[in-house]
Amino acid sequence: MSDHVIHRKVLAFLLLLPLGLMLYPALQWYRVTEIEHDLVRLPQQLEQLRHPPDTGESGRKAEMKRRAMESRTNRIEEKLRFLEAQPGSLMLRRVLSISALLGAFGAFVMGLGIVLKIRVDSDRAHRSFDYLLDHLGASFDAVSRMLLWHIGLMLTALTATALYEVAWTYTNWATHGYVAMAFTSSWWGAIWCTAWLFFRARRELAPLEDSSVDVLGRVQTRDDAPGLWKWIDGIARKLDVPRPDHIVVGLVQGFFVTSTPVRVEPQQHLLSGRTLYIPLTFASVLSQAETAAIIGHELGHFSHNDTDHGAQLSPLYQRMQQKIAVLIQQDEDKPSWFNRPAIWASVYYLDQFDRAYHHWSRQQELAADQVGARVGGPAVCASALIRVTAVSDVIEELLADPRLRGSNLLQALQDRLRRTELTLTRETLEHTIAHPIDTHPPTRTRLEALAVSLDQALLRHATRKLGEAETSWLSRMLASRPHAA
Repeated sequence: MSDHVIHRKVLAFLLLLPLGLMLYPALQWYRVTEIEHDLVRLPQQLEQLRHPPDTGESGRKAEMKRRAMESRTNRIEEKLRFLEAQPGSLMLRRVLSISALLGAFGAFVMGLGIVLKIRVDSDRAHRSFDYLLDHLGASFDAVSRMLLWHIGLMLTALTATALYEVAWTYTNWATHGYVAMAFTSSWWGAIWCTAWLFFRARRELAPLEDSSVDVLGRVQTRDDAPGLWKWIDGIARKLDVPRPDHIVVGLVQGFFVTSTPVRVEPQQHLLSGRTLYIPLTFASVLSQAETAAIIGHELGHFSHNDTDHGAQLSPLYQRMQQKIAVLIQQDEDKPSWFNRPAIWASVYYLDQFDRAYHHWSRQQELAADQVGARVGGPAVCASALIRVTAVSDVIEELLADPRLRGSNLLQALQDRLRRTELTLTRETLEHTIAHPIDTHPPTRTRLEALAVSLDQALLRHATRKLGEAETSWLSRMLASRPHAA
């Protein structure tokens, strides 16, 4: 389902449905008003019938008119006695019709408020990163509460409308009250559906909980890999940026840093503070200078406090995406209309904030590229970006190849790159590098920001066949141990 279709469904659910719901209680209010008018009109009509003007007529025709007036007077008196005998029911029905109208109108106002809040907040977030950082989670929780109020108000309107018909049925049971009884049976079904929708939405749109970034790898302490730590400390010192508190070496994910708690599998280590993740797949096919440029880029996030921001923003954004994915998966497993409003509202909310989130994410990445370029120069940084992007395509191919399941991914990758050069296409340059808690700009955009031209020398170097220098330097660092005294 496209975003445009979801937007239309959101607007229909939030705005058109409450407006349509207002029609029936408006009719009920009209019915009450007409009865009240009858209580005023009928005595006046009786007075006129009891004291008719003297027309001077006599005979059979006058007698027939008199009897007709008596019959009409009796009917009006009977109707008036019936109406005057139900002041409590009439007052109750008036209250219920007004309550239903106010509930449906309140749901419309709440729906309009949800749409306006999402759009205003997303526009302000696009203009101010601090606003995005401070309000993304709070805004999502506020919209969730407003959506629950919206559904609750519709439930109030439906219930008041049905109770009106119950009161009318009770009063008119002796005549034709069964008509309303038959009609309200389907209405109670609508009430049950709305109540179920309310409780489902309440559960599915619960406030987002804190979470950690889960990675598969091994923690490298200073005692485990002193050479690696010394090298990274040197990069941080050269760039004048904070050093990581932890280094994790893994396999599949890309390079990243985060201040979010990291859970390292399979040892179940929970790391807090600044964590640097180094993937063997990429680091073992890059030169040491190219890897230094990428690590400089990642440490550059520390210098701009991006990871402190990212500890709140990127994981929160990811949890929103995960929540939507879970809702969609639930709906695919057990299709139900009751899942849809929560999905529509969440997708609509996230879509409106996408522009602001990706804008500021892009700014952070481009600023970190400038830091990474200070390690070995813009050309080395550009070569690293191109090579990482091209290698990520090869890794995706290997992971999707059923013949390589259960084999050594790192060995398969190195064998492939020893035999053939990397290919670089237009699609590759527009590719974004996978990241567990963020979205990077396209590689072409990042190269343009580095002011590096894609000449043949740069392309040949970035797409070169794998050599011994690329595969051995990291192994030596990881194998290094301090000598005993």
